[in-house]
Amino acid sequence: MKKKWDGKDRRLSLRSEAEKVVANIAPPRLDADPGEVLMHELLVHKVELEMQNEELRKAHLEMEEARDRYVNLYEFAPISYITLSREGLISKINLTGCILMGVDRYQLISRRFSHYVAAQDRDRWHRLFMGMMKHPGAEKQAFDLQMTRPDGAIYHVQLNCLNWDADEKDNVLRIAITDISKLKLAEAELKIAATVFDSYEPILVTDADNVIMRVNAAFTETTGYSAAEVIGKSPKFLASGYHDEAFYAKMWECIHTEGHWIGEIHNKHKNASIYIEHMHITAIKNSWGEITNYTGIFTDKARNRKRPKKTC
Repeated sequence: MKKKWDGKDRRLSLRSEAEKVVANIAPPRLDADPGEVLMHELLVHKVELEMQNEELRKAHLEMEEARDRYVNLYEFAPISYITLSREGLISKINLTGCILMGVDRYQLISRRFSHYVAAQDRDRWHRLFMGMMKHPGAEKQAFDLQMTRPDGAIYHVQLNCLNWDADEKDNVLRIAITDISKLKLAEAELKIAATVFDSYEPILVTDADNVIMRVNAAFTETTGYSAAEVIGKSPKFLASGYHDEAFYAKMWECIHTEGHWIGEIHNKHKNASIYIEHMHITAIKNSWGEITNYTGIFTDKARNRKRPKKTC
């Protein structure tokens, strides 16, 4: 446990340690004259000061190391940190925040935060900001916002705000900003995918092992099979026997080399009737280039005969 600098006990402890050091160098004599006693006291005081200076040096070094750790944690945190004054001006921002906003720190300090909020969200931000500043010490609030960079690019962020009542006259708003642009893009793509999936075109999705994971209502209408009847099966059960193994081997070779296949397939309906479908099969890959899924979109040739010929 570290010793504290304040207090009588600490001073007495340093004095005792200094006397031990001096005693080892020049032990005091009982018959010492006043001059020798004074020299002894001066020597003890000198050693005591040196010990104090050493402890102060160590304490200062520890403070510098702690400060450096804090700076590194603050500046290079994965989340952007911003502090706003009660007027909405940026007073502090970490390096991550500068990179996110695309602006150098010296250009951000003392600038109004709303300047970097997208035009369509500025009124909402103003209302939110004024509401938070009226209630210092309130619970943390979180909301999404659109922001803009100097080049005009729009990006989406989530703000976690805390009105910190540091001073009765000057409370500040501390904000943690997370870039959620990719999440918003993924949500938009999912909505588009859901719209396409619910279209009139029959669609099936399989995993990397070609096991059916999902089909849409148009698939059931065209094949006669419900989702419950086909999920977990291979699409092979739809085969009519019209095509030989060489046909399917060439089809899969095309999918794996070109990434997709377009052509005509004779498949069997649930009622045993044969129908010709114009099929488009696509291999879906992840960011590492590994196939994760296959999608098949097709139309019944009897319903729509104007389709391009197979490309592979």
